[in-house]
Amino acid sequence: MNDFLQLAQSLAVALKALQMYTAVHPRAQESLATAHAVLERWLAEQDRLQFVVSGPRAFVDGQVQDTRSPHVVALVRLVSERAVSGFVFERGVTPGELLAFLEGLAIKPPKLEEQGGFEALLRAAGVRCIKVAQTRYQEVREGEAPGSDDRAPAFSPAPADPPPTRSPDNLVKFIREALLATLAKGATPPEGSAGGGVDAGEPGFLRGFHPADLSGLGPLGRELGLGDGMPTPAQLGTLRQVLMGLTPEVQLGLLAGLASLPEHPAGLALGVKALAGEILSVATSSALAKGASWTQLKGPLQDILRPLADRASLVRALSAHLRASGQDASQAEAILRRLDWDALSLEAKLLKVLEEGHLCELSLEQRLAFLRELLDLRRHDEFLRIQDLLLDGLRGDPPELRLKAAQTLAGLSRWAQDPGLPPGGEGPLAGALRAHFAWEPDPPIHRWTTEALESLLAALIHRGDLGPVISDIQELEGLCAFLEEQHPWRNDALVRLRAALLRPQLLDATITRAFTLERDQMIQEVHPFLEFLGDPMARHLVGRLGEETDRTRRGRLVEAVRSMGPAALPALMETLASPAWYLVRNALTLLSDLGDAGCVQAILPMLRHPEPRVRRTAVRALWKLGGPGAEPHLLARMKDTDGETLQEILFALGQLRSEGSLPQVAELAQDKRVLERLRIQALDTLGHIGSPRALPILMECLRRKGFFGGGEPAGVRLAAARALVALGTTEAFAALQRVVDSEPRGEEREALRRVLEPPVQP
Repeated sequence: MNDFLQLAQSLAVALKALQMYTAVHPRAQESLATAHAVLERWLAEQDRLQFVVSGPRAFVDGQVQDTRSPHVVALVRLVSERAVSGFVFERGVTPGELLAFLEGLAIKPPKLEEQGGFEALLRAAGVRCIKVAQTRYQEVREGEAPGSDDRAPAFSPAPADPPPTRSPDNLVKFIREALLATLAKGATPPEGSAGGGVDAGEPGFLRGFHPADLSGLGPLGRELGLGDGMPTPAQLGTLRQVLMGLTPEVQLGLLAGLASLPEHPAGLALGVKALAGEILSVATSSALAKGASWTQLKGPLQDILRPLADRASLVRALSAHLRASGQDASQAEAILRRLDWDALSLEAKLLKVLEEGHLCELSLEQRLAFLRELLDLRRHDEFLRIQDLLLDGLRGDPPELRLKAAQTLAGLSRWAQDPGLPPGGEGPLAGALRAHFAWEPDPPIHRWTTEALESLLAALIHRGDLGPVISDIQELEGLCAFLEEQHPWRNDALVRLRAALLRPQLLDATITRAFTLERDQMIQEVHPFLEFLGDPMARHLVGRLGEETDRTRRGRLVEAVRSMGPAALPALMETLASPAWYLVRNALTLLSDLGDAGCVQAILPMLRHPEPRVRRTAVRALWKLGGPGAEPHLLARMKDTDGETLQEILFALGQLRSEGSLPQVAELAQDKRVLERLRIQALDTLGHIGSPRALPILMECLRRKGFFGGGEPAGVRLAAARALVALGTTEAFAALQRVVDSEPRGEEREALRRVLEPPVQP
C-alpha cells in the first residue's frame, strides 16, 4: 500500500507539472522521470500493476486502498470522470507511454470523448503497455454483509472496437489531432537548432519554432491508407486537408523536420514532400498576416530550405503565392540567394566579388561574414582589395552604393580593436571615413560613418594611442567648420563622437594606460588627453580614486586629477559629501592645490568632520585657499577640537602671521594644564607670527624653575627661546642674553646659549 501511495503521489505531481507547464519544460520532464522510475521499481518485482475503481473505492492488484490519501482520491476522480473504470500498467512501460497516459488524464472529459475516448487516444499514440477498460462490479452498499467487501471487482479489458467508419471530415479531424499529439511527444528542440531559441521580440506563434520529429507518423500514414508508392489524388487531397489546417508554427516545424519522416509507408514522405511548396507558401503568408516580420521568419525559412536540393522550386512557389496575395516576394528570393551564396567555396566567393562585381548584391550580413572569414584566415590581400572597393563606393554618387559601403565599413571598423585590421588597412580606412564625415549630404548614410569612426577612436584608446584621438576629433571639427553649408545633424554627430569617448569602459582604458607608463611618459601622453576630455574624465578619476586600494595607483590618480587643473574643481567639490573619509581627504588635498577662495565655504563644514585626518586636511586647505580670511574660522575651532588638529591650526596661524590670534595662542602657551607638545607648538606659532607684543609672554615662559617650583620645564623654555630669536628684535635678543647670563651652569644653559648662536653659513 505504501508503494502505491508513493506512485499515486508521483503521478499527481507529474500531472500537475504537465498542466502548469508543457511536456518539454524541465520541471515537467523531471516529474515525469520520477513517476516513471517509481513505476519501474514496482514492475521490476511483478509483471503488471492493476488499478480498479469501484464507486469511491480503489483497488490495486485486488487490495483496497486508503482513500484518505488525497492523491488516491484524485486518481479515482480522474479515472471515473473519463468513463474509465480501471487501467493496467505492464512491464516495459516507456516514458513516452506514461506521458501519453497523463496527457489523457489532463484532457477535459468532453474533449476526450470527441477524440474517441481514453482508449482511442492511447491507441492513436501507439501505447502498448498501458491498457484501460470497463469493469463489471457491484458496489457494496451500507448494511450489506461484509464478506467480500474489500475484494477488488473483476477487471476485464473492454473488447476492441471495430475500426470506425469515418466520414472524410472526421478522418481529417482524427488524423490532424493524432498528428499533433505525436508531434507534441518530440517537442524538445534539438540542441543547437537555429530556430529553437526563444526571442522575446517574436510573436507567440513563432517562439516555439523548432524542427519537428516526424519519425512517429508511420501509423498515421497507414491510417490514411498510404503504401510505399505515390499517394493517389484522393489520398493526397486528404493529406492536404490535414496539413493545411495546422498553425503556421506547426507547419514550419514540420517542414524543418522532413528528414525525420519514417521510411514506411514511403507514400507518407512522398506525399508530404509533394505538398512542401504549398505548405511553405501557406505557412509563410499566414505568419506574415499574423504579425511576423521577415526578420523573424528568416531563420526558420533558412533552416527549412538549406538541406533541400529542390529549394529553388519551393522558393518560386512561395514567391508566386506571395505576389498573388499582394505580399512582398523579394525577401523570399533574398533568402534563396543567401543560401546559394553560403553553398559556394571561399575561392568561388572571391571570384564573384573581385571579378564579377557581386559585392553589392550580397546582404550586409553576408558581406561582413565574408570579410570576417578572410580576416580570420589571414587572407589580408583579398581583404584589403575588398576594403578598397568599399572605400570607392563611399566616394561614389549613387546613394544606395554609399549606404551599403558605409554600413559595411561600420561593421568591419568594430574589428579594429579585436581581432585587429590587417597592417596598412586602418590608416586609409580612417582617412576615408573622416573625409566622408565632412561632405556626406545624406543623414542616414552619415550615421553609419559616425558609427565607424566611433569604433576606430575606441580602438585607439584601448591601444593607448591617445594623441591621435585628439588630432582626429580636431581634424573633423576643422573640416566641418569650413563647409559652405552647415548642417545641424553633422554638428550633432560631432557631439556624439565626443560623447562616445566618455563611455566608462573607455575612461577606464585611459586610466589603465596611465598606470602602465612611467611618470614622465604619463605626463606627456595621458595628461593632455585627460584635459581634452574635461569634467566627465575628472569625475571618473575621482570615482576611481574612491575605489582604488593600491597606494601607488592612488598616487597616480591624484596626480592625474591635479593635472586637469580647475576643470577638476566641480568633481572635487561634490566629493566632499562622500561617506568615504579617505576620498574626502584626497579631495581636500587636491582642492588646496587647484582651488581658490571660492572653495572656502565648501571646506568649512569639513572642520567638524568626524574623521580627524579629514579635519587636519581641511585646516591646511582652508588657510592655503582662504589666506587671512581663514583666521576667524580657525580660531573658532581652537577650543573644540582634538590635539592633532589643534597643532595643525597653530601651524596655519603661524603661516598666516596672524596677529589677531595672539591672545588665544598666548593663553594656550601659558596654560600649564595643556600638554607640553601643544604649548611648544603654540610658542613656535608665536615666533612665526613675529609680533613684539609676544615678548612678555615669551619671557614668562623662559622662567626657570625655582627651589619651590613655579618655573617652566626645559622643553617649554627652549621653545620660548627659539620664539624670541624668531622675533628678531633687539629687545628680544637682549632679554634672551640676560636669561642665558643668569642661568646656572648646566645642560639648560648650554642649550639656551646655542639658541643665541647664529647659524653656521655653508
